[in-house]
Amino acid sequence: MKKLLLLAGLALTGLLVTTVPALAATADPLAAAAGPAAPPARNFGYYDNQTIEYEATAEVTSSPQQAQVLSHGNIVFHIVDATGNVPAVQLARAQAAFPNDAGFGNVLNFIPTEVGYTGGAWNLQIFHWNPGVTPTEFSSDTDIQAAVAAGKGTLEITSTLVRCPVINFSALR
Repeated sequence: MKKLLLLAGLALTGLLVTTVPALAATADPLAAAAGPAAPPARNFGYYDNQTIEYEATAEVTSSPQQAQVLSHGNIVFHIVDATGNVPAVQLARAQAAFPNDAGFGNVLNFIPTEVGYTGGAWNLQIFHWNPGVTPTEFSSDTDIQAAVAAGKGTLEITSTLVRCPVINFSALR
């Protein structure tokens, strides 16, 4: 739990959110109260084996079940290794594509141009690599589902609902 609190504190400009409350797109709530808020940070991640760019804000719902209902089946997956850190392999390709962005290499299961997309909110789910398993890049939800089925890691469903407009997906149309 201590590691999750630390990660939540480090992730104020991205999609990394844990089951602990209060993650916002602004880095410092006191600074935001003192003046106009900075624009949301651009983040990088993956969708359907391709890199994407998005902005993110998060809100905590009363339960994981409520977050799932509100997200209409849209999921953003955050990937961590057995120590709770994002594996370097998860970041490498997307960071190379968007070198000026912050990012956590998260994976979306839907984007606005996909058939079945139902809105602009995603339920945060965290994939935890099992100890002793060497992480590989996940760039689609099917990668994550296959890893869970193969026993390479576990999936944590959180009470966090993330609203993140995808801003660079023209190549995915």
